[in-house]
Amino acid sequence: MTPSAPLARWLDAFIRRPAWWLLLIAFWAAITALSFVWHLRDLHHYAHEMAALRGRLVFEIVETTRLWAAGHGGVYAPETEKTPSNPYLDVPEKDIRTPSGVKLTKINPAYMTRQLGELMATERDLRIHITSLKPIRPANAADEWEREALSGFEKGERERISIIGDGKNGVFRYMAPLAVKKPCLTCHEIQGYKLGDVRGGISVTFPASYIYGIIDAQKRGYLLIHVVAFLLLATLAWVSLRAIRGHVLALEATRNELVETEKMASLGRMVAGFAHEVNTPVGIAIGAVSQAQEVTADVGRLLSAEEVSEDALRGNLALLDEASTLALRNLNRAASMVKSLKRTAVDQTSEAARDYDLAEVIEDVVRTLNSQFRNTPVSIQVECPSLKLHGDAGAVAQILSNLLINSRIHGFADGTQAGQISIRTRQHAGRVEMIYSDNGRGLSADAQLHVFEPFYTTRRDNGGSGLGMYIVYSLVTQRLNGNIRSEAGTGAGVRFVIDFPVS
Repeated sequence: MTPSAPLARWLDAFIRRPAWWLLLIAFWAAITALSFVWHLRDLHHYAHEMAALRGRLVFEIVETTRLWAAGHGGVYAPETEKTPSNPYLDVPEKDIRTPSGVKLTKINPAYMTRQLGELMATERDLRIHITSLKPIRPANAADEWEREALSGFEKGERERISIIGDGKNGVFRYMAPLAVKKPCLTCHEIQGYKLGDVRGGISVTFPASYIYGIIDAQKRGYLLIHVVAFLLLATLAWVSLRAIRGHVLALEATRNELVETEKMASLGRMVAGFAHEVNTPVGIAIGAVSQAQEVTADVGRLLSAEEVSEDALRGNLALLDEASTLALRNLNRAASMVKSLKRTAVDQTSEAARDYDLAEVIEDVVRTLNSQFRNTPVSIQVECPSLKLHGDAGAVAQILSNLLINSRIHGFADGTQAGQISIRTRQHAGRVEMIYSDNGRGLSADAQLHVFEPFYTTRRDNGGSGLGMYIVYSLVTQRLNGNIRSEAGTGAGVRFVIDFPVS
């Protein structure tokens, strides 16, 4: 049996049982669900990345704007109620007047950032906050999350990203550090900062609903795709399995018909061989009876004569006894052959269990096939103790018949090559082991792999059906509930090891 045989049996059982197909549908449903969950997780990651990109872009725009303002030493804007003079800015010419009398106040990068944040909070769903662990303006003090982020920046972190709160009602927060650059020293050198120091950061905050909006828009599409894919593939699988099952059952019916035909053909060949074999003892018995009739007639004539020769009478009586003995011996031989054939034929056409002697079954098979081996240089050696068993004797007989015929045809070239067949049996641990071997031509590597497959034959051009060894395999595994393995090698004959339970 090839290594793939258990898998093949499982697939065959699966195809035959539609109830099992639900397992495949359930498996496909699980795969589809896992795929949806994986894509949903990927979608969450994508939405998170999009939100982080938004925060990063806002930060970069604000930072670039601040650098522009710092590079120009700040900018002036008319002093108004919304833009009063900055009390936290201590630089010369903080407030000036134009020749026309308009009062201007200097807007440094920090003041500009604060005003940008106020504008964005009003016009957009964004809030930006410039902060530091050492703020000049108290309102720029960091909250708890910002303090943790600033501490991380001092340790080398490049940005901090978090979702604060629950679901769509939460907020997304992004923060990146502000490093001291040369234009910044004008205002921050007095705080002890040096070039390259982290002097603070800018946090960007917006509703988490931004992320969930992206997710919800894509999730419905993913769900529809997965549901349609599941329904299509589940329907395709079910329809395909039904079609395959129909073909399998049709092929099985055809195969069973061919197997039964092959079984009857094998039995027919056995009966034909038996008829030829039994003709010899019956013919001898007929000749002996005919001779006895002639001798009886001679005795009658002698007794009708006036004088009877004692020697002649005794001679005829001796001939009559010899003819009777010869006829009886050959008739007994024919009766024994008929009895063997009857047991073998009845067993092979019936699956009923009975008590039997394994040695007797083997002897019956060898005797019924004697005509096929008698005129060949092939000998059959049997080593079988008397094993009293209960079971399917017909299966054992048919297994041996097929193996013997296969050896004669394939191993010994239709009986033209000399060789030996060996049948050895033993009982061990509640099982019977039967080793069948011959020293014939053996099996090729390819034949070794396919020896038990139905319709595999190396003699298709010569009328081989390829069912002989398949029938053997089926009988061993199904009717005897046993196992069979081939241990043959190229050029070393064949060796089949069969074992099955005693009862």
